[in-house]
Amino acid sequence: MKIHKCAFCGADIPPGYGIMYVRTDGTVVRYCSRKCFVSATRFKRNPRKLAWVRKQQKRQS
Repeated sequence: MKIHKCAFCGADIPPGYGIMYVRTDGTVVRYCSRKCFVSATRFKRNPRKLAWVRKQQKRQS
């Protein structure tokens, strides 16, 4: 089984979890949670400017 990375925050996504979003051009983008999905697609936020993303990335390294 392959473990994917979240396109927004970089968290590991185990098999069977997360959201797989397919754009109109056929690109597959995976998100670990609805929070990441909405932040990226609806609000078009930059993950480098969000404190909770930086904190989560620091915890993973």
